[in-house]
Amino acid sequence: MTPRRGASVAIDGERETNSRPPGTDLRAGLRILRNAPTALSSLAVHVSRSPWQAAWVCGRLLPRPAVSAAADLAGTSSLGIVLTAASGRRDAASCLLAVRVGTTTGRARHGALAAGAAAGLVAHLATGHGTDDDDPTAGTAYVLETRGHLLRARTVLAQRRGPLARRHRRWLDGQIAVLRGSAVEPLTPPRARLAGARAVGSVLHVVTNALPDVQAGYTIRTHGILTAQRSAGRRVAAVTPPGYPVTQGRIATGDRATHDDIDYLRSLRPLVDVVPGAPDRSLVAHAEAVALASAAVGADVIHAHSNHLNAQAALIAGRRLDLPVVYEVRGFLEETWRSRGGDPASDFYRWTRATETRCMGLASAVVTLSEGMRDEIVDRGIDPQRVHVVGNCVDDRLLAAAPDGARARRELGIAVDAIVVGTVSTLNAYEGIDQIVAAAEAVDDPSVVVLVVGDGPELDRLRRAADRLQDRGIRTRVMLTGRLSRAGALAAQAAIDIFCVPRRATAVTALVPPLKPVEAMALGRPVLASDLPPLAELVTGGSDVGHRGVLVPVGDVEALAATITQLASDPARRESLGRAGRAHVASQRTWAAAARRYDGIYASLDVVPADAGAIANRAVRLAS
Repeated sequence: MTPRRGASVAIDGERETNSRPPGTDLRAGLRILRNAPTALSSLAVHVSRSPWQAAWVCGRLLPRPAVSAAADLAGTSSLGIVLTAASGRRDAASCLLAVRVGTTTGRARHGALAAGAAAGLVAHLATGHGTDDDDPTAGTAYVLETRGHLLRARTVLAQRRGPLARRHRRWLDGQIAVLRGSAVEPLTPPRARLAGARAVGSVLHVVTNALPDVQAGYTIRTHGILTAQRSAGRRVAAVTPPGYPVTQGRIATGDRATHDDIDYLRSLRPLVDVVPGAPDRSLVAHAEAVALASAAVGADVIHAHSNHLNAQAALIAGRRLDLPVVYEVRGFLEETWRSRGGDPASDFYRWTRATETRCMGLASAVVTLSEGMRDEIVDRGIDPQRVHVVGNCVDDRLLAAAPDGARARRELGIAVDAIVVGTVSTLNAYEGIDQIVAAAEAVDDPSVVVLVVGDGPELDRLRRAADRLQDRGIRTRVMLTGRLSRAGALAAQAAIDIFCVPRRATAVTALVPPLKPVEAMALGRPVLASDLPPLAELVTGGSDVGHRGVLVPVGDVEALAATITQLASDPARRESLGRAGRAHVASQRTWAAAARRYDGIYASLDVVPADAGAIANRAVRLAS
């Protein structure tokens, strides 16, 4: 049977095995015992903020079929809303929320709104719903908090009694301090560099998450950078925040993960009072972990990557150790939040933007991903001479040995002579993947297959749209594989003839470039993309329009469908565009080239203030 919506497709030799080395189960058991306090502390924090927050987190960690069955049992209750969303049926959860809010009053209505907030159904939390009542509840405070109005939430919690309200207040106080950047407020910008180049032999990277636990553009970029720097002779390692990945449900994890000979260090000491409790205490532990890891690897530079939590920890540790800090701005957190329905007038938006900017100003250098992002950073008042662009790149090996796209086609049931139009992406609304599905109807060609690889909030909706096309007899096949392994995703990408990036226009997509089209270009595939600045920068280089791909007006499904039809019928043009894109990547977009660029940045770093150690010593407790 040909898979069309299969959620688990093994491609390119990826196979799971049940064989385990002797002693593995015992070691895992000991790790679980050691990590249990951190896991329980994390759960307690979620419960104190909202029981629905805890239910949401648990629902995301459990197997989806089990969560779906539990959601059916919970029915139209607030728990049913959370579990339905956690099982991937977000549209159904939104309907349940609308019904619950419209047919209940008082605490039941407050509970439904809090459940919707926990599940991220922000579009249904209209201004004033459940937040301006005469008798606000703890659920009201949670809704306000998730909508970014932290001071109003704090006012509501001040009226509440009991241990959960006290813990929630303490958590909120810490979150306010972190968002306001209180820990880095005493720090001063670095002084001008002394004469002579800085010798850099070892670099510690500070990241939010990492392979092998998380496979995403963020972690793939991190791994590409570290691998290339190690190949260039640098000693490199990365450190993740305290408690990670235990706080993500991986209880049997160890202190170190080694992937392709790259060490990812973890801070899993049993700091029950710190990790992952009040955010301000967590930040202190984070800075301590960065300082300890820097000393352990003999770092000459601390290189922090988005977001400001990593930057704050790195800056505090860097000042304590008299080390320069590079802050790599990979996105704008506040704009991502805004694109998902966040209020730009909220405390969260304003404080996050200010603290991100403060961290940029305190760093010895700032790295970002595109010229548009650089312009945004400079517009915030950051010295343009300290802001550098290192775009998304690919592993040099991808140019030398491409994955077997033909085999991927066979395993997916796609004909050898079919024209495959598709994408590999996290399925968020702003990615605009629904526009490819809509274009399939206009194309209506049995020789064209639409292939969408990835998982995300929009997957369930996209599957229903694909089903509707099939029910109406549309001849263009639409296949949604769900999440694949890294190797499987690359193989599926090699099976695509025309790679689509139909992003919608948001503050995020207008600035931040994705990684996947660079990989598609490395594979010699033409890129068909929305005409947004970071995509135009990649596809056209700012001048030679259409040279490495084709741009279409944002949101224009008719233009998208027409361009798909044109490219599908013109193999010579596809080959020409793909060849140009591959040449561009080979010359400018490899991680080896990026490593050389980083070397130049490190060599020109400013020095930290002479009094930095005294300043930071007030903020960081270094273990002996």
